[in-house]
Amino acid sequence: MRLGKLRIIGFALVCLTAIWLGLRHLRVAPLPARAPQAVVKSMPKPDYALLPESEALAFAKMFGENSKTKMESWEPTVADIDELEANLPQISALNENGKGPSRHIDDPHGYMRQYLAVMLDGKPRIFVNALCMTSADEPNRWRKHFELVADGGTCFWRAVYDPSTQKFSNLAINGVG
Repeated sequence: MRLGKLRIIGFALVCLTAIWLGLRHLRVAPLPARAPQAVVKSMPKPDYALLPESEALAFAKMFGENSKTKMESWEPTVADIDELEANLPQISALNENGKGPSRHIDDPHGYMRQYLAVMLDGKPRIFVNALCMTSADEPNRWRKHFELVADGGTCFWRAVYDPSTQKFSNLAINGVG
């Protein structure tokens, strides 16, 4: 019986020694005095936001025929938004129809874009409101609330997207002010 206990103790010592040597082998560099904080990579947020249906009222006040215009909204599919994004380079080919020299937008992807799904003349359209900057006080406000800026030049523009034809129209660029 005594021999059995010695074998168990011997086996345990061999195991502990093997574990200690194994761990020692894995540790090739000294541990830092303070463990570094984990680096958390966040997924980049898209540079566009589909505004909630409630923001159609703000749109109607600005672009409706009168402030009492009832604006209807609709729910675009993910495919509708993906197609809009794929066709966004069309904006560069559009010229603004307005007073003075014709202006255009070189890189529409360089803007933060608000999408608002509205019914115009009974047809589903996506209104695009583009901004190159937002308030430093509330940097994510633009993702939930319709932002309309007077002046600012090419830093702010708007267009209308027709999901049925996959075409943009009505490019409007802010004045310089």
